[in-house]
Amino acid sequence: MSSTRLFSPAPLSANTDVTLAGDQARYIGRVLRLKRGDEFTLFDGTGGEYPATVATVAKSQVQINVGTLNKRNAESPLAIHLLQGISRGERMDFVVQKATELGVRRITPVLTEFSVVKLDLKRAKKRAQHWSNIVISACEQCGRNILPVIDAPQPLRNWFGENLTSADPRILLRPDANAPLGSISKPQGVVTLLVGPEGGFSDAEYEQAEIAGFRGIGFGPRILRTETAAIAAIAVLQSLHGDLGH
Repeated sequence: MSSTRLFSPAPLSANTDVTLAGDQARYIGRVLRLKRGDEFTLFDGTGGEYPATVATVAKSQVQINVGTLNKRNAESPLAIHLLQGISRGERMDFVVQKATELGVRRITPVLTEFSVVKLDLKRAKKRAQHWSNIVISACEQCGRNILPVIDAPQPLRNWFGENLTSADPRILLRPDANAPLGSISKPQGVVTLLVGPEGGFSDAEYEQAEIAGFRGIGFGPRILRTETAAIAAIAVLQSLHGDLGH
């Protein structure tokens, strides 16, 4: 199949024709400069992908011939839910992008007591849409055909209040914890990984996390930036119990 992969916001089905409009049409025509007869891969985020051929290219829309479904699966057997303290600007974008590439199933951005970023409702919606676009772009690049869930930003205390207990493992990266990440046995459900923002967590948040069933895990002798910690921890978990290196 072609190395060019594009996401379709509309559901796809085999051997049909679809119309892509707006930004996607402009991207295909002006950036990729695809022409009639050019081939690429199309996916709708629900699983599988389709060979696609450009039928016509107009100023504001592109007609596509969709081929037969290819059920190729690039999902990790390890289900990771990243509960990420929101960091500033490109740092958070980096975490969302790389977590998607590394196979995370869900990302929940959370605001903590020491968060530098402050979001009102309007800004929170804009950031959620921005991160959703990053997820789509990352899936196009890395070959995933199922979009990970990206939740709307919320206060960490609210998430704790709505998710007090779980039979699935919960991990909190904590500098003063003694247990290493390698001591975690293979998860039998969704593993939730909680990573703090630039300023870390307050004592109250550490207590709330413990009540909610999070186990404090150390991550080496060095203090890592929030974006480094998140991506490194995901990579280690995927290497130990997922599909990296297997």
